Amino acid sequence: MHHLVIGEGQIGRAIIDRALTDGDQVTVLRRSEIAASPGIDRVTGDVLDPAALTAALVGADAVHATFHAPYDARIWRRDLPPRELAVLEAAAARNIPVLFPESMYAFQGGASDLVEGAAFSPLDAKGEVRVALLEQRRDHAARTLSVVASDLVGPTAVGTGAAVASAMVIERIAAGRRAIVVGDLDAPHTLTHIPDLARAMLHAARHAERLAPSGDAVLNAPSAPARPQRELIALASSLLGQPVRRPVPIPLLALRALSGVNTFARELSGISKLWFEPSVLRPGILTTDEGIEPTPWPEAVRATAERAVAMQSGAAEAETSSGAPLAS
Repeated sequence: MHHLVIGEGQIGRAIIDRALTDGDQVTVLRRSEIAASPGIDRVTGDVLDPAALTAALVGADAVHATFHAPYDARIWRRDLPPRELAVLEAAAARNIPVLFPESMYAFQGGASDLVEGAAFSPLDAKGEVRVALLEQRRDHAARTLSVVASDLVGPTAVGTGAAVASAMVIERIAAGRRAIVVGDLDAPHTLTHIPDLARAMLHAARHAERLAPSGDAVLNAPSAPARPQRELIALASSLLGQPVRRPVPIPLLALRALSGVNTFARELSGISKLWFEPSVLRPGILTTDEGIEPTPWPEAVRATAERAVAMQSGAAEAETSSGAPLAS
């Protein structure tokens, strides 16, 4: 099968790696040019450039739209709908499915026990944007499959700053620092391992007609049972040979107080229910019917921690060889 992957961030990279491992063909469309990669056809350009999108779609059997925008609801509302629409129009003209990674933001009101097929229940501006995107996909002629994931862990999350559990907990412990915790330490919280999300999206692409017979499907990503952040800290500390240290908490009142002056605090405050209350993504048909079992929780945390150590070791070696002082 020939997959077009648009964007090469934490999710796009994992889809590319898995597709190549499975023996599939991959084309990547991204705005910035990078060096050639074995087995990958590359097109440089934007999805809003018809020539670039047309060139990237040559021979494609499915599109994985993994591009995103800065973490700001105002930018999402401005940039994401027209970008997705351009992809939907091009895919519909070629009768090929479009796969989207999706968050729990559109379902935040029901996130304490999110079953597949739940009604939309956004609680902030980001959730409202996600609902608008899901409705645009549902109403379009293109066949679409959106795979809902929780907060992400996995090797490709490391260093991106885009996954809270990785950046604030696992990577900080790997660096010998105290974890920073947003939310209730003891509230169960689902983590989705990015390689599992990649497997699910590729499987959905290969079986799009069966999984989205009416033209649109919203499916839950295979994810291990929810665990509290306290257990994540303990496990990551054990795997990394670090003592279990008391984390640095960020109270909800502090998030709200900073919301007026800090974009990240404002946006995190908007999804606070996902962290200060239980956030549980239940198994959907990709697991129960299609047999895609999630990676066991300890293995997912271990893979993330090992990547964090490797990246930090590489950065330290680069600073040493360049003569730059090591960060304290």
